[in-house]
Amino acid sequence: MSFFLWFVCLLPGKAQCLSSANPVGGIENLMTLEKKTLRFISFYKYGQTRHYFEGNQPSDFNLISKAYYNYLSLMAGHGFGKRLTVEAELGYYINKSQVYNIDPPHTLTGRGFSNIKIIGKYNILQNHVKRAYYTAGIGARIPCSTTPKYVDNIELPTELQPTLGSYGFIFHSAFVKEYPASGLRIFITNRIETGLPNKDDYQLGTVFFNSLFISKHLMSSRLRNDWTAIFQLRNEVRMPDKISAVAKEASGSCLLYLVPQINYVHREKWNISALIDIPLYQKFRGIQLSAGVGFTLVFTRSIKITKKEGTDEDY
Repeated sequence: MSFFLWFVCLLPGKAQCLSSANPVGGIENLMTLEKKTLRFISFYKYGQTRHYFEGNQPSDFNLISKAYYNYLSLMAGHGFGKRLTVEAELGYYINKSQVYNIDPPHTLTGRGFSNIKIIGKYNILQNHVKRAYYTAGIGARIPCSTTPKYVDNIELPTELQPTLGSYGFIFHSAFVKEYPASGLRIFITNRIETGLPNKDDYQLGTVFFNSLFISKHLMSSRLRNDWTAIFQLRNEVRMPDKISAVAKEASGSCLLYLVPQINYVHREKWNISALIDIPLYQKFRGIQLSAGVGFTLVFTRSIKITKKEGTDEDY
């Protein structure tokens, strides 16, 4: 086991694992909250891949037969005033695994807390007459650990670490246009995540997320207006990672996903969403594991903080 880990860690950097979990799926956390409102979002995501790409074409490289992860996240947000919301998110990898194509097959797994993300969002445009809103935000990524994970006293490959121990910055914007008569909403979102080198001088490439959402309330007597269908077109551009300021050979990509989603409101309190990431186009720098189909389940609950009658206390 120790020899196998040592061998894997010495392999050339030409087989990067599938990317880490994306920002929270769906549209529940895109805009700001009302004053004194708490919002909790928990989500589970499963991602996997079985194939390699070189550029935008499949590759016959087959070092890894399967790579997959199971990821959990908890986000809490609070509305301050009429326009400002602050959110904090904590992520945990149940596993990040790679199955190596050797005889017999061998699996390496990393697990643990990933990063804490804190972001402030401000509602710049709030036009209730035209039903148009624009929000922008800035935040920070804080690693839960700066010490790499080991198995049998051998450091796991970069792709299996739950966090690379690097601090980073987040920039976010979202524009929403609503059409109440038809129950239609259109979202355009942009998110940038960039980071500093970690203590081993490894720097993750800047990532650009750009999405177009179209949501439609499913108006039917049978559905009671509790269901919403959402279609998202998401583009992800990942710049190459750097090691000691030199671009890593097999890193960097451009991906395009179609993400259908269904959302259900339970008793006007819980939002429950399920969505599927379907890759439509993918292009990689060098030989890398491709993007596969992913599944996400999201639970959201908002709570209005009000004062108890006859007191000055909130609850």
